[in-house]
Amino acid sequence: MKFSFIIIGLVSSLPHAMLAQRNDLPNFNQTLQLEKQSDTTANVSFGDFDGDGHLDLLLVKGRHWPIVDRVLLGNGKGGIRKAYSLGKVSDRSYTGGVADFNGDGFPDIAISNDSPDKKLIYVNDGKGNFTVHSEFGLPDWPTRNVSIADLNADGLPDLILANRGNKETVNYICLNRGKGQFTSNCLPFAPYPATTIAPADMNQDGFIDLVVPHRDGGQSYVYLGNSTVSFSDARRIAFGLPDATIRVAAVADVNTDHFLDIVTVDEKKGVSIYFGQKDQTFSAGILLADSKVVPYALTLADLNNDKKVDILVGHIEAPSSIFFNDGTGHAFKTISFGDSKGTVYGFAVGDFNEDGNLDIAAARSEAPNILYFGNSNQR
Repeated sequence: MKFSFIIIGLVSSLPHAMLAQRNDLPNFNQTLQLEKQSDTTANVSFGDFDGDGHLDLLLVKGRHWPIVDRVLLGNGKGGIRKAYSLGKVSDRSYTGGVADFNGDGFPDIAISNDSPDKKLIYVNDGKGNFTVHSEFGLPDWPTRNVSIADLNADGLPDLILANRGNKETVNYICLNRGKGQFTSNCLPFAPYPATTIAPADMNQDGFIDLVVPHRDGGQSYVYLGNSTVSFSDARRIAFGLPDATIRVAAVADVNTDHFLDIVTVDEKKGVSIYFGQKDQTFSAGILLADSKVVPYALTLADLNNDKKVDILVGHIEAPSSIFFNDGTGHAFKTISFGDSKGTVYGFAVGDFNEDGNLDIAAARSEAPNILYFGNSNQR
């Protein structure tokens, strides 16, 4: 079974980057405003929801204020041919995880709602029509983002919930029982507040590990997976500073040494890279940008088609930035794009207009959501 995992400018100080706009890098000057109004949109995902072979968009809305999530169907040429509400429920949403949860071959959606709203699975009829199918977790959990991985190797996508509450906050794993139904007793782990959790096999042992960044002034850890899907404090590896306030962590092999690295955005400390080591630990952080311009969203993707992972960062009231990687993880060419309106909460990356260049959708709060089309500057 193949899953769809849709898993985030001005830069004040770049010790390892060049700020000049480069004419050999793509630009993102052409845009499409996805909605006229500004609201509290928290995330965006790509997926072919109606089965026509073209990418569509899911806008996840609300955060702490109830709003109805929206589906925007693409026409394959960079336009929106139809827009409608995901369902009838106004809720406090942070992410919409996209995967085939019920095994019928169509992309479904898991909505990670904050308290006191139910966390819902919407199933797709294959034509982009969604209905509420099941629930996961408990309504009173202060859930921020949900990530997706097959944690028990049964061929079904499971859910990992990042919760941000008080100091007694716990994060959870909700296993898929089949047909899009989830276990009523989700598995607790990582007893500290988090807003994102990144699943990946960090130590290359065949089991999915969970990268859990601390959100509110504490130590972050990688929780090591095993065949019993138990993520214990006894089997975890620390990374980063002991007083982290990391909003997003993402994982990729940034320096092409075949060990996975961790990139973080910390709104108090900036953008950092922690390189994976042979002994399964992580290096001290390499500061890519400080927090004078506050980073808030993060996504890793090869945005210039050179087979090297680039770093995409959104900010609070500042243009977004792309750090184009030379493959060493220490030298970057950097461009900024977009305006300074609102806060970028999340990104989705895909070729929306099917021209061979990757495009960037930005979910923003207090500013309209916007799509940036990638265009090659090479002659």
